[in-house]
Amino acid sequence: MAIGLQGQRIEIEQARLSNPQISADASGFYDPAGSDVSAKLSLPDLTPLGPGYRGSLRADVTATGTLDAGRAVLTGQGDNLAIGNSQADSLLKGQSTLDASASFRDRKIQIENATLSNPQLSVKANGSVSDDVRQLQMEARLANLALLVPEFPGAVTISGTASEDGNGVQLDLKGTGPGGIDGRISGRIDEGFGSADLSIKGSSQAALANAFLGGRAISGRTEVDLRLNGPFALSSISGQARLSGGRFSAPNLPFGLNDLAATANLASNVAQISVKASPSTGGNLTVDGSINLSAPNVADLQTTLRDVVVKDPDLYNIMLSGDVTVKGPLTGGAVIGGELRIREAEFRVPTTGFTAIGSLPDLKHSNEPAAVRATRFKAGLIDLGSNGAGTTRRPFGLNLVISAPSRMFIRGRGIDAELGGRVVIRGDTNNVIPSGSFELIRGRLDILGKRLVLDEAQLLLQGDLIPTLNIVANNESDDVVTSVVIEGRADDPEITFSSVPDLPQEEVLARLLFGRDIQDISALQAVQLANAVATLAGKGGEGIISKLRKGFGLDDFDVSTGDDGEVSLKAGKYISTRVYTEVEVDQKGRSQINLNLDLKKNVTVRGSVGADGQAGLGVFFEKDY
Repeated sequence: MAIGLQGQRIEIEQARLSNPQISADASGFYDPAGSDVSAKLSLPDLTPLGPGYRGSLRADVTATGTLDAGRAVLTGQGDNLAIGNSQADSLLKGQSTLDASASFRDRKIQIENATLSNPQLSVKANGSVSDDVRQLQMEARLANLALLVPEFPGAVTISGTASEDGNGVQLDLKGTGPGGIDGRISGRIDEGFGSADLSIKGSSQAALANAFLGGRAISGRTEVDLRLNGPFALSSISGQARLSGGRFSAPNLPFGLNDLAATANLASNVAQISVKASPSTGGNLTVDGSINLSAPNVADLQTTLRDVVVKDPDLYNIMLSGDVTVKGPLTGGAVIGGELRIREAEFRVPTTGFTAIGSLPDLKHSNEPAAVRATRFKAGLIDLGSNGAGTTRRPFGLNLVISAPSRMFIRGRGIDAELGGRVVIRGDTNNVIPSGSFELIRGRLDILGKRLVLDEAQLLLQGDLIPTLNIVANNESDDVVTSVVIEGRADDPEITFSSVPDLPQEEVLARLLFGRDIQDISALQAVQLANAVATLAGKGGEGIISKLRKGFGLDDFDVSTGDDGEVSLKAGKYISTRVYTEVEVDQKGRSQINLNLDLKKNVTVRGSVGADGQAGLGVFFEKDY
């Protein structure tokens, strides 16, 4: 370092600071009557600044004159800068240059030019700073929004003015870009940035938010007309936000939402929301109510479903209507209540598992590509973790009724049964406590041409949409009562055979199918027995009767053979919620029409009319004890 003094003038012949992380050089002179100083700064590696920092930075600064009549110029260059934020880092790739110049006149600073530019981003500003007012005009341009939101390529520009007079900052900013971005912020920010009075208006495509929604996706047009008046807090915001023509999907939803229209009116820290949508599987739904914007986000919401279809192509198809409420804090502890009515449902016992070898427990992915991992995350198959690891959230309480007086069908593996009933679900989302069940109305089990009328059938819900089955069919022959029991989850039930007196299961099945001991059956019957076991085990496929029933659009279709060998055909259909009609025709052309009318929960009127003119009528009262 070499410095000389000549009166009030300081000569800087050479001043140098150097270590592995930084180097700085300065030269020139300082004089109250006029200075001329130059400096060079170099940071070859920003890594020591902290985690996430990368790249290199160089800058040159010159200052001449005085504060009353002077000028300063700054030029700088950065290469592949990074600060540890993936989105910001993507905007700083390549070479970034900084050019700034300012002049000083009568203790007023005039910013002639301030420019930051790189291949992705450019920012320009100019203005003035004095004791009375500080004003800045600026313009920023993002070359391609697809760097942040891949669905929306194109440039984004923000321009406007900001002025400060000692009492606060006056803003007038406007932004435009792809995805329908057109917004404006105007108003005042008080001194100290403690409060503001701002108007926020604009519109854009909702898909701009997808970059921040994880595996969820939304689309549609959004419009906001908001005002922030008070401290920088949600309680200070009022106005309206709207979404129209929207679509929404999420891995944990059983359907997508189409024709989505939503309105949120904000005032006094509360959002009054109204949502209408059409599920992709059919039907429609609405959500109305309020949500407090501050934690714990207390809500009072009501969801109304009308003929909404929930389905899994391999397991179930359910049509729901009803009203469900959510009341309480959404951060945990709210209560889900209401009633869901099942208009019609079909639960299919699959012929096989989803794959030939079933699920693969504890499957680990080795050297998994980032794209594959991202796809599994968006599908809801993995959790990439959160900052709140180890924390728990209070579960939601449950007080929900699911009712289906009839038209709940279980089909597959030879089963064709109709159930009805009512289930009350209590407990909470961590410990679901159901009471009640769906009980047998009518049903049968076909196995190798053997027709068994079901004696019992129950369907229980225990926490998800895959129910638990309990189906029993009995047959008596030669003083031996044989039973088929099918129980377990509907996607993988277990089949057992029993008898009174107790016999081995293969003996029970032989007596059930052929009415004789297993030692007495023929080789062909042994093959048939093996085929029957395969059918019950889920390897028999869908039968022709089931295909015909679907093709005719019937609720029940059956072809049976009586003890006398005569064949009869039966077709049944619900013609309304309470009325079930059935037509039966035998091989001689004799027909009979049966009609069931459910007057009340436990009272049914049954009538029949035959082709020969015979008719019957009865009133039945049924009660479980």
